[in-house]
Amino acid sequence: MLRIYSFRVSLLVALLCFAGISYGQQWSGVLSPSRATDWSQAGIPGGIPSASWTQCGPTIAPYSGSPSTIINALNHTGTGYTSCTANQYIQLGAGTFNLSGSIRSVGVSNTELRGMGADQTHLVFSAVSTCQGGNGTCLVGFESSDGTYAGQSMSPFSWTSGFAKGSTSITLSNGANIKANSTMLVLDQCDTGYSGAPCAGSAVDNGGFFVCSDSYSTSGPTGCSASGPDTGFARPHRYQMEIVQATACSPSCGSSGTTTVTITPGLRHPNWSSGQTPQVWLVQPANNVGFKDFSVNGAGTSNTAGVSFNNTSNFWCSGVAILNPYNIGIFVLQSVHGQIENNYIYNAGQNLNYSDSVGIKYNGSNNLFQNNIIEASHASFMAEGPASGTVVAYNFTINSYTYNDFMYGSIWQHSTGDDYELYEGNVANQMQMDNIHGSHLSETFYRNFFTGWESCANGQCGSYPAKTVSTTAIVDASNDRYGNFVANVLGTPRFTTTYTSTSSSYMANASAFVLGGGNQGGAVPIPFDTIVGATSLRWGNYDTASAAVRWNTSEIPTGISLYSSTVPTSTCTISAACPASFYLSAQPSWWPSSIPFPAIGPDVTGGNVGQVSGALNTSGHQSGNAAINGTTYSGDTVTTAWGGHINAIPAMACYLANMGGLPDGSGSALAFSAANCYPNSASAQPPAAAPPAPSNLSGTVVQ
Repeated sequence: MLRIYSFRVSLLVALLCFAGISYGQQWSGVLSPSRATDWSQAGIPGGIPSASWTQCGPTIAPYSGSPSTIINALNHTGTGYTSCTANQYIQLGAGTFNLSGSIRSVGVSNTELRGMGADQTHLVFSAVSTCQGGNGTCLVGFESSDGTYAGQSMSPFSWTSGFAKGSTSITLSNGANIKANSTMLVLDQCDTGYSGAPCAGSAVDNGGFFVCSDSYSTSGPTGCSASGPDTGFARPHRYQMEIVQATACSPSCGSSGTTTVTITPGLRHPNWSSGQTPQVWLVQPANNVGFKDFSVNGAGTSNTAGVSFNNTSNFWCSGVAILNPYNIGIFVLQSVHGQIENNYIYNAGQNLNYSDSVGIKYNGSNNLFQNNIIEASHASFMAEGPASGTVVAYNFTINSYTYNDFMYGSIWQHSTGDDYELYEGNVANQMQMDNIHGSHLSETFYRNFFTGWESCANGQCGSYPAKTVSTTAIVDASNDRYGNFVANVLGTPRFTTTYTSTSSSYMANASAFVLGGGNQGGAVPIPFDTIVGATSLRWGNYDTASAAVRWNTSEIPTGISLYSSTVPTSTCTISAACPASFYLSAQPSWWPSSIPFPAIGPDVTGGNVGQVSGALNTSGHQSGNAAINGTTYSGDTVTTAWGGHINAIPAMACYLANMGGLPDGSGSALAFSAANCYPNSASAQPPAAAPPAPSNLSGTVVQ
């Protein structure tokens, strides 16, 4: 994948501006540096490295029984594998492996488990084993031998200086056990209103950048959440978190006593403060590990996750089909710089009693989830715990089943610390930022297509004929502040009738936006939060209620006292195209040349995605769903809709055209091959030309 690199800046400019934040970012001129970060650093630096690796040992033929043969090969202890070196892969042959336990690799680095393709190499499990340091189970997983987790007793170091946004140098009270270019440094500080070690205080709203996980109470009032902290993913009252890597130390890394540490990437939060007792604790990860080109099937097992990465760095999962995982398709825990791409996940969440059943659940920092297809899962993406700097991009999600009339958002933020993430180019029913476990801050949503509606025509909702609760394209609940919503396409024709809901609850209906809604169904109702709307940036979005692109300057927070924005004048205006991407410098290699890049947005015209005709929620029909123009379903034609502002992203085109999926996502698991869907993924393409300034945009301009 091609990356954008920051321009060098002079020391004078670095002192005057946010250190490490270059004005050469893809989002420059659209977002304020205080509200954004360098998302080009998400994923593995340089991309997944294993394309140039060689095979380690003989190919393992399909068999039935214990997974020990595969595990021993990964650990370089099995016969024929003891002489393997780093940066080699273990090859599985074509056919079906019937395995009686999980493939769990602990403490191994620089290796990959590879099949012949998700349509050729199949791993079928009859039982599972523990993974994730004994905290769960999985079908296949990599993890480090370091059992350090956020909820444990530990001896963190004090962090005494180097708090500015963009800083790449911090000073710690101790540098012992830090290994350059290996150790993960977990940075945290007390939540708003707390200080000390352990943190003490109360979560009193500061009226701005409110980092909060406590349950809401009318006494004070204090707190913000409906259900209190999401325990186990951060230390108590320390939910602002960034995970960085140490690259150098002065004096040398591993020295006891005061140590200045050079870190990558630079700090992204603007509110690190000595008054909130910032600290650092360490994780020694498994590094450079991945899975590629096979399928796993967990039908009949009780696994926590299909694929698991735990305390890892520079990890990947690509070209894998994950079928019928009991709770979670892919679980990323306390890991950094991962790349999850080109996968197909089906029926994540056989356990219907598990409320957080999800295709991909994650926490950590600087991870990249792109070009995945997630079908028939309770939810598709869930940020579960601190996840700063994550990029979720160009994923196609369909059929978020519920077996009731509630529309679960297929992309969901669920815990405090889900900050400074980028969601770009996704196709999904909803972006849900709840207030169940706390606040989410400075999140960015760019060039997505969120329908705000989902069909119940063909059994996706059990006995319910329609989804009638929380049918909104973007839900930005109370205390989720400083959001950026730019160049998205929102709503469903013939259904979405309101631009911004005025409901006091975030579970509003038929709207493009809910901004600041409380939780009126909780034991202690959370009130409506006017600060959410006042600090949000909305610009260049098309919604079906307005049937136009809105270039409304009153929806840009130019006058707020903290982290304000300016109105774009030279890029992303009614007469100037928006940047193609906020994290890619050019069209990526896996993007087919037949699909325009960018595919979604106000500057896209003549798009190939339309709406299936006919009455919504009609049994046996696909009416109302998004599909590719020129196709028919049960006699219903696909007609032009959404102003022509949408082309099918590669994952959507793969699902509908290559895999033969239905527009409502009903039906059984489909045959999947990443090589068939994305034939250009192995060879780089030249950089895409900058999109021309559009000449035929329409919209509402408000000065």
